[in-house]
Amino acid sequence: MEPQPSAKQWPFAFIAVLAASASAFFFGLGRLGFLGPDEPRYAEVAREMFASGDYISTRLCGCLWFEKPVLLYWMSAAGFRLFGVNEFAARLPSALAALTTVALLCAALRRLALPRLALAASVVLGTSGIFIAFARVATPDMLLTATITAALVSALLFTRAIGRNRSIYWGLSWLFMGLGMLAKGLVGVVLVVAIVAVYFAVSGQVRSVRWRDLLIGIVIFLSVAGSWYVPIIMRHGWAFIEEFFIRHHFERYTTNEFGHPQPVYFFLLVALAGTAPWMFFLIPALSRLRSLKPRDNIRDSIMTLAWVWVAVPLLFFSVSESKLPGYILPIFPALAIIIGSEVERVWMGDRNRALRVVLWVTALALVGMGAGFLVYLHRESVSLNGWRAAVAGMPLGLALVSAVALAAHKQRALIAGAAGMVVVIVLASVILLFPTLRDEVSLKALSLEAAAALRPGEKIGFYLKKDFAAVFYAEGRVLCEPRRGTTFYALHQDMVADALASESSLVLITDSRWLEGLENDPRFTTEFIAAHDDALAVRVSPKR
Repeated sequence: MEPQPSAKQWPFAFIAVLAASASAFFFGLGRLGFLGPDEPRYAEVAREMFASGDYISTRLCGCLWFEKPVLLYWMSAAGFRLFGVNEFAARLPSALAALTTVALLCAALRRLALPRLALAASVVLGTSGIFIAFARVATPDMLLTATITAALVSALLFTRAIGRNRSIYWGLSWLFMGLGMLAKGLVGVVLVVAIVAVYFAVSGQVRSVRWRDLLIGIVIFLSVAGSWYVPIIMRHGWAFIEEFFIRHHFERYTTNEFGHPQPVYFFLLVALAGTAPWMFFLIPALSRLRSLKPRDNIRDSIMTLAWVWVAVPLLFFSVSESKLPGYILPIFPALAIIIGSEVERVWMGDRNRALRVVLWVTALALVGMGAGFLVYLHRESVSLNGWRAAVAGMPLGLALVSAVALAAHKQRALIAGAAGMVVVIVLASVILLFPTLRDEVSLKALSLEAAAALRPGEKIGFYLKKDFAAVFYAEGRVLCEPRRGTTFYALHQDMVADALASESSLVLITDSRWLEGLENDPRFTTEFIAAHDDALAVRVSPKR
């Protein structure tokens, strides 16, 4: 019997893992303005839902917007009610979902009598770069990841339970599939069903599911998902079905209409980079794949599920025409299990040659990350006087101490150092970098200036710049196109002219590169409002 953490030790270790993860997910959560094209739009839909009290129809700047389902909007609206309308409240659902995923993974593995693997996997997940990044943005990807993780671990526990518990886990799996449908649509069901079907086939569990179980599960799923899909379809009918299911599900998957093409190997690179700094542990894990016997013991059964959990979404999305990193976020709990198994071996003193090489490569990578962090701070001209210099040097110092400890054959120190360094980099970034990057990575300041300059009835539009921060910071006073179901985004000056046929003026958010073209167009008069770096706000009116 392998030595495991004692019943008294485990709760303290579990709390420590959650505390470290929470600090990486929550610290400074609202200190940056909304980023990119999507985050401000999701936050604005939630704001309009909160302001109107209509929790069925999803609207963006007053126009119906059926791109994503409702779970994120409901949770963000609840955050607005509790904490006010701000970035922290909008991002809170993602951070909570991330912490819940870490806790669920840890609790489920412990339930299966593998408490050491539970702690290792949760440490890896809570300190993986991509997982922290998505925990800190207001998008539905982390909610989907949490629901898929909950559905899959419930299905796994179903195969090991007896009596009433078996029915409970089966019902929970379908309940979480319903929540996944509310989080991001059909993908929350398709992925879970496909993963469970393959896993059950490989592990010989197919016959354990009766037709009665399936019917009960479907009823639970429909009851949960139907809480929103039934009223929204009853209210908007074919318009919703066409936009939500046909355009944003099937056309997004089969065409490049939304402009996210990537090579077929794109998600393999995302999977590797996203597990930083733990990615090198996948090398020995791959070598153990062929020896798995899922029908013989619980550990091999779990590892088989983890590999299926990784493979199915990777294959599914790799053939999609549209590819974004968040699409495969749900595989990272599975990768954490796989990597966690190798981390567990290291923790227990395994001196396998391959693992020793991985440890040294990881140590060098940590030193590189710490040095790179200092270089980046210097490049951004961050002031490092006094205590700030100590904070800036902590990641590199921790990496060097971990490497020295490894040289002294203290393998556990490197594992603890890697996890600690990731958390320290996040905390140091919030303290040192966020004040400097605030106006570089977000158009919050420019958007607020543009909103303050708006005349009565005037609206904001976007010209060749897909940073839609003004959608939220102007409180929806943005021109929308009901026919396209989105905010006004002009690709050329003729589109601006067409919009001005029905508007007396527009405040355009654009790039400084395009200002000359607007100024020289004989159809417009322009008025400079504000600029931040290369982005600017300019009022455009038709010449009379």
